Amino acid sequence: MKQTLRLYGCILGLLLAASLRAQSLPSTRSRLELGRSKAPASTENKFKNFLFLRHAETANLDRSVTLHKNVALNDYYRSLLIAPAATRVTNTPRPQVQAESTGSATVQTEPRPVVVENLRTSEDLMFANDRIIVSNVYPNPASESAEIDYVLTSGEAKITLLNVLGTPVAEYTLDRSDRKLRIPTRTMDTGVYLYLLSLDGRKVATKKLLVRHQ
Repeated sequence: MKQTLRLYGCILGLLLAASLRAQSLPSTRSRLELGRSKAPASTENKFKNFLFLRHAETANLDRSVTLHKNVALNDYYRSLLIAPAATRVTNTPRPQVQAESTGSATVQTEPRPVVVENLRTSEDLMFANDRIIVSNVYPNPASESAEIDYVLTSGEAKITLLNVLGTPVAEYTLDRSDRKLRIPTRTMDTGVYLYLLSLDGRKVATKKLLVRHQ
């Protein structure tokens, strides 16, 4: 009988001790987890918590690079639009240099531009190129005479006067040393004539001349 009471007392003491120990542990852990040790958190899980920071830094870096690139492009195109027209370079042919011998010395001179004083506008020109400039005949209509201003630098040039049927009435050779051709019209019948310019035997221009006697 005494042994039975003693056994009951031991069992009751063990149960009471286990109950007190369970009450002293945190309530979040079960009795099955009392003997287990908490596993350390993995490194991967730690870095997952900072993914938003890592993406934020990358996004800021990309935005910075894009911003600087756009600013550089905008500055470049702005400089092209604001650049003054005077900075644009155009290729213009340089005049040929002619050598003139004067005694023992040779002087380099540039050819002077061909100028006809009586020409006021381009409408006064009959024909012009790098060798000859010829004005239209004036006055037109003509009564006593008509004149043509010209400058001939090379080649052979002629003015041929034709009637309305195309028959030559007169022909004049332009002299390089002269600057004016005078065409007498006093003896010509009143009517419409054609004057034709030929350069080195090739017809280059044709205009009308009206002869009217008062």
